Amino acid sequence: MLNPQFVRLGIAPIGWTNDDLPELGGENTFEQCVSEMALAGFKGSEIGNKYPQDVEELKHKLDVRGLTICNAWFSTRFIDLPYEETEQAFLRHRDRLFALGARVIGASEQGDSIQGKPVNIFGGQKPVWTNEQWDKVISGYNRLGALAREKGMTLTYGWGFADALAGWAAQVGAEL
Repeated sequence: MLNPQFVRLGIAPIGWTNDDLPELGGENTFEQCVSEMALAGFKGSEIGNKYPQDVEELKHKLDVRGLTICNAWFSTRFIDLPYEETEQAFLRHRDRLFALGARVIGASEQGDSIQGKPVNIFGGQKPVWTNEQWDKVISGYNRLGALAREKGMTLTYGWGFADALAGWAAQVGAEL
């Protein structure tokens, strides 16, 4: 059994509603999502598209169910936008999460993303980052990580990064 003094389980609302394809679970309300999370014994939740934007309203609706926010997705755009635009959006996101009690920020680079595009990921259409693009992403994440640490928060990178990093390492002849 997990010791609740050290481990609290959270869940993403994607089990109820989908941010990328809102028609999946579109009939499920925010209240249904968080009520069922609490009934299932979860203590935290990632933020989904149906969650109230107002910090105080969201905190209240979570508090009455014994839930907290543990994370919310952030899309960086280091490859296709100036760094300053991503930084400003990140600071707003970071500060909102901090106000909600979260101490983790999950992120992934979405510049040059093929999500939602009719692209064959197994063919030559799949984007491959150049060394310059990798430098922008690595530098950008180091800078955002420092901004997260200013609030005692941790910046994490999305699950697909390990494959991308391995591809980059092979491309430039680096060892991991």
